[in-house]
Amino acid sequence: MSRILLVDDSPHAQRMGERILSDEGYEVVTVSNADSALIRLEDADPDVVVADAVMPGRTGYDICQYLRMSPRHRHVRVILTSGAQEPIDEVRAQLVQADGALRKPFEASALLAAVKPLAEAATAARAESGPSRGPGVRGQGPEAKPLAAPFVAVVDAEQVRAAVTLALDAAMGTMVDEIARRVLVALNASKPQAQPEPPQPALPPPPHTPRETVRRVTPLRVRTGSILGLDIDNLEPENSTPDPRPRPAEAAGTPPGPH
Repeated sequence: MSRILLVDDSPHAQRMGERILSDEGYEVVTVSNADSALIRLEDADPDVVVADAVMPGRTGYDICQYLRMSPRHRHVRVILTSGAQEPIDEVRAQLVQADGALRKPFEASALLAAVKPLAEAATAARAESGPSRGPGVRGQGPEAKPLAAPFVAVVDAEQVRAAVTLALDAAMGTMVDEIARRVLVALNASKPQAQPEPPQPALPPPPHTPRETVRRVTPLRVRTGSILGLDIDNLEPENSTPDPRPRPAEAAGTPPGPH
């Protein structure tokens, strides 16, 4: 069955067109912008391209012009579509040699009626090219030279974003390990290291002071007439008879010394 490349920036138009064509048995490849369509031309290899005439960036007119300039895609048929508020430029459509035009929203009968004859014509044109005059070949015989398709610089934001996401996912583990290693190195470098305390000088021993022997002397009151506190006057034999004779001091009237 034929393959259809549907190019439209409206998700609603994509769903409707894909459902109508798929139910009829067509293989449908859907993209949301002209740049993605130009990239998918090589692997999708469509028979019919249904492209929105007015899109941000490149338009359906640009896709049609590219296909007419590419010998490899001369068999491809192009249908331009537009909404009610954006009518197709008939003059520009003729300049790029569009094969048909449709209004949106899609009607199943109108879409299939436009696609079916063009798909059959593309299949017939592909078969007529044969091996000697296949896509991208100029002339016939051994001197036939391949034709290079015109170079078109295409930047697909969705594919670039997807490629960057895959690259980041693949490198995420290594990046996390490297960042963690650098953070640890920075933290260790900024952390103040504990300085050992300087040794304290040894204090000299206190000077030796010889101890003086303190002698406590309790003075003895020695009474007159006594030796070592003993009353000399009373040192008389216990059994001795007192001498009745008066002492010289008593005789002179002098009072006796203190006892």
